[in-house]
Amino acid sequence: MEFQNGTASLEAALLLCAQQPDVRVLRRVGPIDRLVSERATRGRVRRIGIVDTEATSTNARSAELLDIAVAVLLVDAAGELIGVEKTLQSLRDPGGPIPAEVTKLTGITNEMVTGRILSQEKWARLLSGCDLLVAHNAAYDVPIVERFLPEIADQAWACSLRQIGWLDHGFDGAKLGHLLMQIGRFATGHRAAADVISLCHILAHRDANGRTLMSELLEKAACDTVRIDAKGTDFAIKDRLRERRYRWDPVGKAWWIEVCEDEVDEERRWLEFEIGCRNPVMTVMTARTRFR
Repeated sequence: MEFQNGTASLEAALLLCAQQPDVRVLRRVGPIDRLVSERATRGRVRRIGIVDTEATSTNARSAELLDIAVAVLLVDAAGELIGVEKTLQSLRDPGGPIPAEVTKLTGITNEMVTGRILSQEKWARLLSGCDLLVAHNAAYDVPIVERFLPEIADQAWACSLRQIGWLDHGFDGAKLGHLLMQIGRFATGHRAAADVISLCHILAHRDANGRTLMSELLEKAACDTVRIDAKGTDFAIKDRLRERRYRWDPVGKAWWIEVCEDEVDEERRWLEFEIGCRNPVMTVMTARTRFR
């Protein structure tokens, strides 16, 4: 089927395409400052640092940092972006060859990082000055960042991957690139700075009620939760635990789940009567401990 477009306007052509049920129009992400809200500022303004890293492997406990970027956003109590205070990006020499698959994914070559030294003082000062740091997979980024910047080991973190109800908002996945496409955007390249820009666009996206996704993330980050480790459970019941959204901790050798404080009693009863776990380990989690 052909559609005739008699205008010379790119925007008109895009609008025509977007009206077709079999077509989706994606726009490249733009500068973060274009996301600044025009709404009146409400309540306390906080510095929110959006952080991303690229490293030599997927093992956060041993990966060497290659690339780090941050955008320090000024965000009000309603989760509205009211300003961009600073952006920063740095490359780092990992002290050894970069795996070929990492270069294919990120475009970072050995030549690009040779001799590059991370300014720990500058980075520690910038990140410690934030009220909250955000990463899309904080369980990966936090260990990597804090291994090279131990000065910020007490900093509060939030995770946009785990602390936003993507399915509730109509998204069908939670990977950064996929989320970006679902809000009608795309980015080129897989580098720390590019991923920071992408995440800023996603967090500025509004839900069906007109609230930014940033507002939900800030609310979740502020709430204490309880991690329940089902120690000593039989391996044979792993499928039931998975169905209950438990995750396997290869370090602690236990299935675990994180719940709100008002859900603890119900979860303990389920573990005792359905699984036979009578002494689960309970740990209160905060934004300063959750991803460490």
